[in-house]
Amino acid sequence: MAGSGVKATQAWQATVTRAQLNQKRDEFWRSRTDGNRRVWIAIKAAVEADPATALSILQNMKIKMKTGNLTILEDDEGIIYCIPVFMINNPLSFHNEKKHKGRIVNDREENIKVRIRRAGVEDEVLEIMNTAKVEVLRKMYADKVKATSCQVRLFYDGKEMKDHCVLSALYIENGVVIMVIYRENL
Repeated sequence: MAGSGVKATQAWQATVTRAQLNQKRDEFWRSRTDGNRRVWIAIKAAVEADPATALSILQNMKIKMKTGNLTILEDDEGIIYCIPVFMINNPLSFHNEKKHKGRIVNDREENIKVRIRRAGVEDEVLEIMNTAKVEVLRKMYADKVKATSCQVRLFYDGKEMKDHCVLSALYIENGVVIMVIYRENL
């Protein structure tokens, strides 16, 4: 089993890379046209939240779990929403990644393009070496948006990215989306 609580699903192995999975996830959310848009937004928030918060979101929106987890949901109008397991939990391992000191990292040095996403603003695409440190990426983004680097906080996989970390060690590879919080008044 993978996940816990309402996010408990069958464990699975990926046949794609981490970046390909992230692209597939983005495509899944963009392509949801059937059902109620507000319900889809709530489901996305539940999928991206911890199990307790996910349950709270579902209860507030009166969304019922048909299988005891997030895979099959029903809204208060009786519309069924199916969420694939790959949307809810990460796989046991990704394709073309190897273990190194207990972590899975891409061991090849390469130039990558990452998308920096900020609410209400078009994504910025930045090109950087996967061996660069987070502080370099943060400075590049700050320069691009004409800000100081202390105004920019970067997040990936639900965690703030620390300046001293190398991008590849944080599983940052070509095509990933990094969230940014931009503080304008500093």
